Amino acid sequence: MMQIERLSPDEYAKTYTPQHVFNSVDFTELNRNKAEDLQYLSIHDTKHRFGIILGERNGMLRSPFSAPFGGFTTRGVQTLERMEEAVDLLLAYAAERSQQLAVTLQPLVYDETQLSKWTSVLTRKMNVRCTDLNYHVDLQRIADYEHIIDRSARKNLHHAQNVPFNLIKLNSNDLKDVTRAYEVIRRNREERGFPLRMTLEQVWQTVSNVVKADFFVLEHEGEDVAAAQVFHVAEGVAQVVYWGDIREYSALRPMNFLTYSLFRHYYEAGLHTLDIGPSTEDGIPNYGLCEFKENIGCSVTLKYSFTK
Repeated sequence: MMQIERLSPDEYAKTYTPQHVFNSVDFTELNRNKAEDLQYLSIHDTKHRFGIILGERNGMLRSPFSAPFGGFTTRGVQTLERMEEAVDLLLAYAAERSQQLAVTLQPLVYDETQLSKWTSVLTRKMNVRCTDLNYHVDLQRIADYEHIIDRSARKNLHHAQNVPFNLIKLNSNDLKDVTRAYEVIRRNREERGFPLRMTLEQVWQTVSNVVKADFFVLEHEGEDVAAAQVFHVAEGVAQVVYWGDIREYSALRPMNFLTYSLFRHYYEAGLHTLDIGPSTEDGIPNYGLCEFKENIGCSVTLKYSFTK
């Protein structure tokens, strides 16, 4: 029979090795001020089996509380029966404290077998709050890239390849370089009316202390016309946190050049997946964004969010 035990951050870090960076103690502690309280929980019998980090906010225990996804960390492969028992214990733990529980899993591409099992369990034990469409690039397909992209994307890529662009990989340990990429992204979001959820200070604190990150700018005739911010989030997986171009240069198709260049870069670096992120907000699709990602060769899997 399993039980729940609350651990200190140090105890939790020694007990559980996170499958992705957002479930790490370092990332959690960096964002501690975004929750009213943090709870590091271990579910165990004679062995520690399931860990989960919960941030308390507005009467709800959340995994994640300040990240794209959270979920359980397991020690080894666990049976479906134990997974169900772990969720039952966690729901009882929340109910005893008169709190609700919210869990968002990784997109299925991160581990289709285990995440499918978690989705089955949580769908039966909790309520599906939303299902997001999360896009990614299978980097093993990049060698045949021109055959997997849409005809219009292929035309735009060929156009961009005839433009004298210069892609620069910046120094992620240099605040000046990080600021350079961030400024392009900030301007892109401002021009398009999209939110920019991370401040420059938050980006710098994250990449200088916790997350391995890459920053790129695309130059044209000495001007920065596009940029990308990428986190290494799991073994073999990098995630595009932000990318975008400056509107006045869009006719040159810098995004087609940038996306293809990033795909090649991470393929050659030996990664297997580049997570491009969701094109939905609480399950509601941004049709233009969905179409753009599909046209440049992205595949889609589901990302589930649950509450109870």
